[in-house]
Amino acid sequence: MSRILRISFMLFLAILGLVFSPPTATALLFPPDLSPYIIQEYWYLPTFYTSVESAVGTLKNLQGKMVGWQGSLVSQWDVDAFGLRTAGIAHVLTETGLFTPDKMVDVQEWTIIPFAEVESLHLVFIENRGSHPYCVKTDLKNGIEIYRTEAFETASALYNALASLIIASGNKLSYPGLGVSFRDVTPNDLWIPGLKEAKGMIVTAVMKGGPAEKGDLRVRDAVIMCNGQPVESIAQWTEKIKPGAGSFDFKVLRKSEPPAVCKVVLPPDDYYPVPPNSLSFNAVQGPVAVQQSGTPPAAGNSVVPPKMGFSLRYPGEAEKKVMDGKSGAVVAELVPGGLAEKGGLKVGDILMECNGKPIQAPETLGTLLAPGENVFRVIRNGLSMSVKVGADLVSY
Repeated sequence: MSRILRISFMLFLAILGLVFSPPTATALLFPPDLSPYIIQEYWYLPTFYTSVESAVGTLKNLQGKMVGWQGSLVSQWDVDAFGLRTAGIAHVLTETGLFTPDKMVDVQEWTIIPFAEVESLHLVFIENRGSHPYCVKTDLKNGIEIYRTEAFETASALYNALASLIIASGNKLSYPGLGVSFRDVTPNDLWIPGLKEAKGMIVTAVMKGGPAEKGDLRVRDAVIMCNGQPVESIAQWTEKIKPGAGSFDFKVLRKSEPPAVCKVVLPPDDYYPVPPNSLSFNAVQGPVAVQQSGTPPAAGNSVVPPKMGFSLRYPGEAEKKVMDGKSGAVVAELVPGGLAEKGGLKVGDILMECNGKPIQAPETLGTLLAPGENVFRVIRNGLSMSVKVGADLVSY
């Protein structure tokens, strides 16, 4: 056989392989690639459950509301001190042969989070992810795992449960600080008015609701000074300016605006949540049980939350507009003669805060209640008011 015929025959075999090779769901073989997506991260602190049972109960109650990255509705799950494992069926567009059309196939999608490999946990909004854009992203030592939900309230409840289980397994969980990401200035940034040399930091991301956003730092800001000292690079700022500072005066340059000073204040140490001592897999006796009620119970030596005399539900679409993007819970029913009714709460009241702390979801309220008097920030008929339950006073 001539050399030309041999080459032609090899090319023919290669084409046959492309045409008749079996379909493959290549998207499921690799970790999620987030580079094509626009991501908004929330500056979020978890509300810890008091026991493993209550955290797992919340996860079970969220089935039907959470999907994997590829869109598989979670239908199988397992959790222990080593990690969380869930599975569902995803409908994936496959890549087929050269002359055959792509088609949708059902593929089992696993989401596995080994607690010992968790480096950080994030509550994010990812654009262009269809009906489930609110996500909990877990950064692992060797990749990432993502659960997607329809609503912020569902994602925050999932975040709280997952954070509680990570802590219960004996592993650590980091909290957000300033809520901002930087990169070093490069020569390509010298178009920014007032930036004369490649020194400083460029803001690449700002967490929603965090200290940086409150201090008016913006994406693409060029930071050239901090606390009266010139900023040369991220490394120089991290090593020589940031240590020991509780607040930061950033001098920034912006396109079409004069230089500005953004004051960013770190929260005090006691602002960050402390997990309860009862939150441990070692405290679990026998199989993990499903928590049926909406409020996580106290466990171990924790104080039993008082009975408020109401039931709560998630906010509807009209109520979410009034809440202006914040979390909360809505009073669905009142027990006649109970503490809530005596305190002046009404059906339809939107509970935003309890004792100065935000209510992330109906099932997280139990961790915020204190013995005796509890103070709620309530929205009623568009007006914000303070209601004290357990006392006679209702102030507007």
